[in-house]
Amino acid sequence: MIPITFELYANLERLAGTREYGMTAPAGVRTVGEALALLATARPELAGSLERCACVSGDTIVRRADPLPADGRIALLPPVAGG
Repeated sequence: MIPITFELYANLERLAGTREYGMTAPAGVRTVGEALALLATARPELAGSLERCACVSGDTIVRRADPLPADGRIALLPPVAGG
């Protein structure tokens, strides 16, 4: 089992009703994308927004194919519109 903490910002925080969401992933989950799929299943209200989010670990943008961060923390940043 792998502990993962998602940091939720903007509309994701509003939809989830929390700034952070922690979960335990099975040992077979190895990538950021696999972790996002688990989050979408656990919190279906977020599922429609996850594909458009940037994923960040520390100060680095990570791709969905990248391995899970060593600390298990993934920040999810929705796109920003405006001008």
